[in-house]
Amino acid sequence: MSGNLKKALISPVIQSNESISGFLHRVSKMNYHRYSYLNNFLELSVYQAQNNEINLKALEKINTFILGENDSITEKNGYNLEDFFGSELASKIILKNKVKYCPQCIKERYYHRTIWCITPIHLCTNHNVMLIDLCPQCNRSINLGTFTNQICEICSFNFEDTKCPDPIDNNIIIQSQQQLVNNLWEKESCFIQNCNFAQYFRLAYLSFHLLIGAVDFTGMTFEKLTIFYNQFKGKKSGFNLAVALANVYWMYLDFPKHFYIVLDNFLSRNKGSQRYERLKAFEDIFNVQDFAWVQDAYNSYFIEQIDKGNVRKDFSVFKRKPSLLADRRKIRREEVRQSTGIAFDKLHELNDYNELKIETKYINGQHRYLVEKTPLDGYLKNRNCLISKKEVGLIIGVTSDSVQKIINAGYITPIRVAYSSKVLFQIQEVNNLIQDCLGECLEGISPSMISFHSVLAKYSKYAFTILEIISFTYSSHLNPCRITGKNSYSLADNYYDEGEVKTCMEILKKRRQDEKGLYFSDVMKLLKIGEKRLWRLLEEQGIKADYILVMKDGRKRYYFKEETVSRINKYVELSEGLS
Repeated sequence: MSGNLKKALISPVIQSNESISGFLHRVSKMNYHRYSYLNNFLELSVYQAQNNEINLKALEKINTFILGENDSITEKNGYNLEDFFGSELASKIILKNKVKYCPQCIKERYYHRTIWCITPIHLCTNHNVMLIDLCPQCNRSINLGTFTNQICEICSFNFEDTKCPDPIDNNIIIQSQQQLVNNLWEKESCFIQNCNFAQYFRLAYLSFHLLIGAVDFTGMTFEKLTIFYNQFKGKKSGFNLAVALANVYWMYLDFPKHFYIVLDNFLSRNKGSQRYERLKAFEDIFNVQDFAWVQDAYNSYFIEQIDKGNVRKDFSVFKRKPSLLADRRKIRREEVRQSTGIAFDKLHELNDYNELKIETKYINGQHRYLVEKTPLDGYLKNRNCLISKKEVGLIIGVTSDSVQKIINAGYITPIRVAYSSKVLFQIQEVNNLIQDCLGECLEGISPSMISFHSVLAKYSKYAFTILEIISFTYSSHLNPCRITGKNSYSLADNYYDEGEVKTCMEILKKRRQDEKGLYFSDVMKLLKIGEKRLWRLLEEQGIKADYILVMKDGRKRYYFKEETVSRINKYVELSEGLS
């Protein structure tokens, strides 16, 4: 058959914009052949023949039975579309195993246009009407063979009888679709500012994360945008994709004005993890240097948002690039207190005396206080870096009583300015203490670790105070740690190994024994005698404790030094010898 095929075929002329798959169906129909005959002759699978996956070998054979010049088949006939666009882009934009058409075009001349193979092109730019991708009568998909026969194989509807839709008058849809058509075969030409065809689609598919669920900014529909994965009744919707791409086109058309409108709408619609995940997905675009111009506008937008109090400093864009925080003009009151130790009352007092400027906003049912950065920087620079005892406690993470113990121990130095009765402290000295005692950052905390305040609460009865924690940290007997990602920097964030704490308790006990002697209970254990016998022996021999500690609740603790314990032991041995 293959040897006589050329003689047996009626050889038509292929149209300059006709898909090769459609042309092969047309040749088969004209010659009353099964489509598979041509497939076998061209050594193509059904899938390849249906979807313009025509290789060079098959193309050479096709050229043997085409009327006209041998180079009449061009890229616009769509051979090997996947190679032409690249596999990644092709998988997103090429329509597979189904057909769409313009009713007006097929009335003028009935054949399948290559441009109808492109999913996001859903408007005939010659007639400004939407393409038809389902049978108008039974609403079923149309394959290329059925389209070539012109009759729906399900309901026998004649596609030439399709009522032509009203022309579209939406300028953004028309412009967007026209740009797709214009740039389809000239992929390196400028699609929008700074973007060729492939770059535009890469930008568009990541921008969809900002648009999903949004209103249609083009005004083409009144429904919310449904983009991923452009599904309509289980099938890809060319109309949805065309509308989505038109919204992307609008978004970058008047850049960055429209871009900021989309971001405003995004923040109002998305909360919590959904906001974070979609922004994170969009921010993948910034891994490509081609889109630095988008990143610059994006960064500027969120610097403005943090200045308005709408986002916090731990927002995704600032986590990715913390240096952006240096460009903001306002700082939340809570952050100022945390970073400087200045109490809220003091901040508002400074505002009253025009030393600072604090703006009050009511957002989502809450008052937010934003401190202007420039006056704050000036105040911090000009003040003498002195803070109150209360502010010291806020920075360290302890109460004023504990601060006083730290002062008495000499870890920080009290300062009186001129004749002021108020005692102040060098903030740098406090920060140095924090840095010296701050734990190492870890991803997770071991079960054997207990928090700073838990240590104080659990071992307070053994007189294990903050002073011991600081002292043993400096001596490396305690090696604190803290959880990575916490923005606060105080001792309250530290965790300590309980084994190390117990070792320190033993050191304290030995130290007290050296200084004051053994506890009454320790003497009992050492001499192996009971409490009553020990008290009787002390009373009979007139031996007194070397040191008596009277606690707050009135209880007493008795300490006996080594020499005294030796005296007691002699009387114990003597009494045992007599017995």
